[in-house]
Amino acid sequence: MSVLVRHPPSLYALAAWTAARFPHAPALVEDGRVTTYADLRVLADRAASRLAVSGPRGVTVGLLADSSTGFVVTLLGAARAGVPLVLLDPSAPPQRTQSTLREQKVRVIVTDDERASEVASTTGLRTLALSALTSDGARTPALGRRPAGRLVLLTSGTTGEPRAVRRAANARLALRTLPGLVDGLELRAFAPTALTLPLFHGHGLATLAASLALGAPLHLLHRAPPRQVWNTLEQAGIEVLVVVPTVLYRLLTHEGGHAPALRTIVCGSAPLGEDLARRALARFGPVLCNLYGASEWGLATLATPRVLLADPGSVGRTLPGIRLRVRLPDGTAAAPGEVGEVHVRAGRREVATGDLGRLSSSGVLTLCGRRDDLLIVGGEKVLPEDVEARVSGLPYVRECAVRAVPSEEYGQALAAFVVVGAGWEGVTAARVSADLKALLPRRLRPVHVEVVDELPRNTVGKLVRRRLPQV
Repeated sequence: MSVLVRHPPSLYALAAWTAARFPHAPALVEDGRVTTYADLRVLADRAASRLAVSGPRGVTVGLLADSSTGFVVTLLGAARAGVPLVLLDPSAPPQRTQSTLREQKVRVIVTDDERASEVASTTGLRTLALSALTSDGARTPALGRRPAGRLVLLTSGTTGEPRAVRRAANARLALRTLPGLVDGLELRAFAPTALTLPLFHGHGLATLAASLALGAPLHLLHRAPPRQVWNTLEQAGIEVLVVVPTVLYRLLTHEGGHAPALRTIVCGSAPLGEDLARRALARFGPVLCNLYGASEWGLATLATPRVLLADPGSVGRTLPGIRLRVRLPDGTAAAPGEVGEVHVRAGRREVATGDLGRLSSSGVLTLCGRRDDLLIVGGEKVLPEDVEARVSGLPYVRECAVRAVPSEEYGQALAAFVVVGAGWEGVTAARVSADLKALLPRRLRPVHVEVVDELPRNTVGKLVRRRLPQV
């Protein structure tokens, strides 16, 4: 209550609450560097003061940075200063980032030190390096109580087009949902936690919030290779590992790893295949959990190890405080076992998720794909048009279409169907696959390539993706 008198509910308030109780406990661990909760609050206060004077009151700030201690400090500082903060994906195409900056009226960008000059020149906006926010060389004003800064996440939603989702603390909903989540995941205070997801993602932010609330040291391992993750699991005594299916797959294919203290694996953000779930349960024991949620409405269901042992293809039961319905196209409730669109109510409004699923008679939800064409590869949303444009950059490709196929490693992978131009009739699928190695990152390289005479289109020439050949 003392903290809430001085600060409204926010990630900063969580950090301040824990810092007041356990100032010398480790909060963040990155590349062997430890930041205590007391240090984290000092850095966040310093960043808050500088963000508060970075522009006119209420100016929107964009955070374009990899997951790091500096990212967390900026996130907490913006909340403390009452500064609206837009979380940007560093791997997004530049034109998409520029569009987001315009739409969200971003006037200041905070970015990694090595990106600062390039970001400043390409955006034309005032750019602050992460280190400049927390350096102790300049005097900064003290801040009184301010409203918590609004946090804006970007999500593709059900349309595939990036859009903003504004997140605000809902204390009443959190008090209903968190106990069930903590109990189901068997989380406990001070448990060393490893996060392999990006912090600009809703799943990553939820992990950060849980770690701050529980006083847990959070090891930041986004993009870490399997060997480094295994080493951290063993050497740091990690009890909670947060992954997407792709990371889980890679850990299972890496020989010789040990995780003696591991008690919980939290998987989410992408479909977890039945075979991968079974392999993980066999390798790690009954510690695997599967979460289902979205940036728009938060977490909705949890599959505990017991549920996954009985039904490895499910995403579990609804969390407390959440209402979930599976509806048919006419809006009526689907019968148990009948496939329909998943609707979630987390507060006053019911949201159509765009996911297809079915509920068992005992209330266990199983997802059956997306209502639209949006792809989720390795936990990250992928627009088919982005991949198609890259493939069409090959000189002999006249047009291309991609669709999703099941993948144990990525949850979903891509199949590409290519129409070659005149004079290139001898081009084979093997050549296309070989040439794409230089154009696409591994997760976006099609696992199946097929050269076809034409793509299926409707009468107005629009691609009908569902009529692409089955693989």
